Amino acid sequence: MSSKNLDLKEIRDRIDTIDSELVKLLEERLEIVSDVAQYKKENNKKIFDKQREDEVIEKNTKKVEKQEHSSYIEKMLIDLMNVSKEYQKYKIGEKYEYINNINFNNSKVGYTGVQGSYANEVMINLLENYIPENDEGKNYEYFNFKSHEDLVTAVSNGDVDYAVIPVENTITGEVRDTVDLINEKDVYIVGEIKHKIEHKLLGLENTTIDKIEKVFSHEQALLQCSKFLNNHENIEQIAMSNTAVSAKFIKSEGNEAYACIAGKKAQEIYGLKILLENISNITENYTRFIILSNKMIVQDNADKVSIITSTSNEVGSLFKLLEIFSMNDLNMTSIKSRPIINKPWEYYFYIDFDGNLKDERVKDVLEKIRNNTSYLKVLGNYTNYNQEL
Repeated sequence: MSSKNLDLKEIRDRIDTIDSELVKLLEERLEIVSDVAQYKKENNKKIFDKQREDEVIEKNTKKVEKQEHSSYIEKMLIDLMNVSKEYQKYKIGEKYEYINNINFNNSKVGYTGVQGSYANEVMINLLENYIPENDEGKNYEYFNFKSHEDLVTAVSNGDVDYAVIPVENTITGEVRDTVDLINEKDVYIVGEIKHKIEHKLLGLENTTIDKIEKVFSHEQALLQCSKFLNNHENIEQIAMSNTAVSAKFIKSEGNEAYACIAGKKAQEIYGLKILLENISNITENYTRFIILSNKMIVQDNADKVSIITSTSNEVGSLFKLLEIFSMNDLNMTSIKSRPIINKPWEYYFYIDFDGNLKDERVKDVLEKIRNNTSYLKVLGNYTNYNQEL
């Protein structure tokens, strides 16, 4: 029947009928997904099976009769696969592997920005100090990415083994796109490093502060140095993708009216002059970097657990969630909220707490959260590398 012969109510009635059937079929599919999850748990298989996902999407996209619908059906199938993975994780938890120590030798590691960025500095320190020396020396490859999304996607797809990425700063708080990406993608936290940030105002050899018209840096660095910048209102602030990218940029431009905010490594690599030393709002400026993998690896000495969960939008639901930790005598070290897309005023809660997944109290907490909330993803059980570095 042509839509020209229908009024809007009739069209919507048809959609409602189809949607009702879809809900029934989707619920039936989730019941089967639950069985798949249980099978994977009993047979020690990973939840994410890229080959299977690609096959499902490809074979069903081929069944689409109208070509203009094809790309939209493909998007729906991808969303369906992602929801299925989320539900499996919620039902059975994550499959994880215990090891003594992570061996970064012969690995591919990614970071954002260019050489001289804080992430690059943290990554090099980790690899140089944590890979044991042997007859063949230290062997690893590292790759830079333009954005956090590109980097996390590369880890999820297995293009790199590990990624070093900022997640939180003592001045500006969480790095929001990182927080969202570790929920959306199939990645896990396997370690953390807390790195002191010492922002410097950099320029060309003949640049002086009174000559500066524009200052370039990452938006986080600009925010972390807002007190200095607010005292120089005549200087235009321009955000770039990375602190080291801004250093590289002003060097290539050769304009004495340009300055940037970056670190000591960037200053050395790009041959810039330090116009002012530490210009952060506070001297104790630290950024917490996390190490990501697409495998849930847990070291024996892991003492921190990170999870994402959500509660119903009801009175007392958040209190009941927090009470679970208190009743099991576990120390919650951090809780943050992020909005759930397309669900106004509903939130994911990102929680860090002390513990190890082998601990019966931790197992009990996770089981209670799983049974009393609508969503749970264990992001990782890991250790801090600062002591080793």
